Amino acid sequence: MKKLTLLIFISVLSFTTALAQNPDFNFEVWNNVPFGTIQDPQGWASLNALSTFGGAQSVFKEISSPFAGTASAKITTIKVTGTTIPNPYTSGNLDTAGLLVIGAISISPPGINYGYNYTTRSLILSFQSKYTPIQGDSAFVFAYLTKWNGTSRDTIASGKYETGENTSNYALNSLTMNYNPNFANIVPDSERVLISSSIYSHFGAKIGSAFYIDDMAWSGINSVNDINASYNNMAIFPNPASNFITFSSATAECSTIEIFDITGRSVGAFAMHNNKASIQTTEYSPGFYSFCGLNQKNIIISRGRFEIIK
Repeated sequence: MKKLTLLIFISVLSFTTALAQNPDFNFEVWNNVPFGTIQDPQGWASLNALSTFGGAQSVFKEISSPFAGTASAKITTIKVTGTTIPNPYTSGNLDTAGLLVIGAISISPPGINYGYNYTTRSLILSFQSKYTPIQGDSAFVFAYLTKWNGTSRDTIASGKYETGENTSNYALNSLTMNYNPNFANIVPDSERVLISSSIYSHFGAKIGSAFYIDDMAWSGINSVNDINASYNNMAIFPNPASNFITFSSATAECSTIEIFDITGRSVGAFAMHNNKASIQTTEYSPGFYSFCGLNQKNIIISRGRFEIIK
């Protein structure tokens, strides 16, 4: 059991080269874990695999009050029984956790085949979620887009969402992918998503914290033709914004700023005056937005993203 547990966590945290089956982002289809009757969502893996060896169930099919459809996923923090796991981030051991990752449990060799085929340079990963933490805990969603280079995996982009807020109702949340400029012309070949109901990068995980998630979706495109995907031609401030945001172009070619929400829907187009545009944001919902700078021929000459907070 100790060997299986340790290798599962090493696989989760270090990325394997094998890819699992298509993950159900709506959490409607659930399948039995190996040698057991407890279930994980299709295309996802969790600590439920340890139930075969006497471990506690940590991921549940939430059917009493799902966000949509017949089920949501509920990830809970448990004590990992029978072993302790070296914490890769700090000294000591990681023996309390609640994790759900894109992947499939492998019995021989033991571990997780982590990730799934994905070939789009997406900008946003959105989802519906709520959180019931034990005081002092926090939940996370991590996303990685990677590319196999022949010997190892390069991280093309990564993004992170975190919260410590106790919420009783589902709300739309998201993370924005930050692209590595060293891979500006590289298309990924896999998606890797990790959902955690507790702090795992340092001490503080609390048994009993519960994170509910449903309706995950990718949106937006970071094109290989983007100008560094970037702020190089456009300064934006303040970011995050609350009441207003100002776009300042480094070139007189930019004539219009167009803003998009996390679904890719255009929410406004604004003319530039003297290479600047100041926009009221009080009517925008909190969250992440992307923008394009357009010249007079409506050709995109800059891109970027920003956040609105209240």
